[in-house]
Parts: sequence; C-alpha cells; structure tokens
Amino acid sequence: MMHRPPAWALDGGERVSLEEFQRTFGDAWPRIDRRFLKVECWQSYQEADGVRSQEAFQKGDVDLARRLLEEEAKGDQPLYDEVKARGLEFTRVRLVTPPLTDYLRYEMINYEIRSRLGENVEFIAPPSPVEDYFDFLLFDADIALIHDYGDGPVGYQVGGWITRVPATLEALAEIVDELRAEGTPVTGAEFSPDASRR
Repeated sequence: MMHRPPAWALDGGERVSLEEFQRTFGDAWPRIDRRFLKVECWQSYQEADGVRSQEAFQKGDVDLARRLLEEEAKGDQPLYDEVKARGLEFTRVRLVTPPLTDYLRYEMINYEIRSRLGENVEFIAPPSPVEDYFDFLLFDADIALIHDYGDGPVGYQVGGWITRVPATLEALAEIVDELRAEGTPVTGAEFSPDASRR
C-alpha cells in the first residue's frame, strides 16, 4: 500500500534525512502562531525498532501496550502544556478505512491517551481511496513537512521533504478542508482497541 506524495507537493521542496526532518520540526514548532495540522493515512506502519509499546501489542499484551504508551506520552507533556498555554490548535487528521488493521488498533490506544492530554484527533473515512493521500505536517501557512516512507509495503519513515512554497502550503490546507467537508467523520469510540485482534 503506497502513499507516495505527488510531484506537485514536492516541487520546490527540499529532500531531507530523517534527522533533518526531526530537527526542522523542532525549529518550526516554537514559531507556530495559530495551528498545527498532522495528516496520517497509513493503515499499517512499523515504528522504529525498540518501540516497546508496539512490540507488546503485537505479542497480544494490550494492557502492557497501554501502560507503555502512557509512559511514552508523558514525554510529550510539555508540548501539550505549551499548546494549551498558547491557545494553539493541535489537530491530527487520521484517515481510517474499516476494518481496522492491527496497527490502527494499537494506535487507537495511543490516540485515546493523547486526546486526554489535549490533542484533537479527527477520524475521517476519506471520500476517495486512502492510497490517494499522503502524510504531512502543516505549521500555520509557513512551512510543511512531508513524510517519505521509502518503497516498502508497510511504511517506515526514512526522511521527508520540507516545503515553504505558498501554493503548496495552500493546497495542503485545502486537502484538510476537503477531507472534513467530503469525508465521513468516524468516532474513535466505534473502534475498540481492546477488542480481540482480527
């Protein structure tokens, strides 16, 4: 299942390594004035080696996965505190195509935890095949980071692209608007992460 960014999204952008991608996130975050949008479309994804929560879930230990996810989320508490203090919009737009994959069942636990910390998570069944979309981060209308997951079938981030092209940033914001207007909202409660895995 591929979610390659289209050429128009990359035109004028800069290809960066995973380390540069993460560093750019750290540089862009303090400059947010109003909103941060994160679009996620992969239905299956492999976290970096050593993510104990995902390993526990894959072994069927949902309770341990939940505890580990709560520990992992604590590391981001300062970020969520800053979002609240600055009155920022922090929204994750998560595309879902039922039935959920094991990966999304795992992530539903994570989303539940992070929603309690102050992150707004919108679940949307997209109006066209989920493969038509791609992951990106949008910092106001100033800069966007577009993920590169390589050529594998599951997804494993290998870097990405940085873009500051105004037309591209506008088009990325329009993708979110279109998903909200034309997609079907889905409540996280419709999925039970603790249900037996299929």
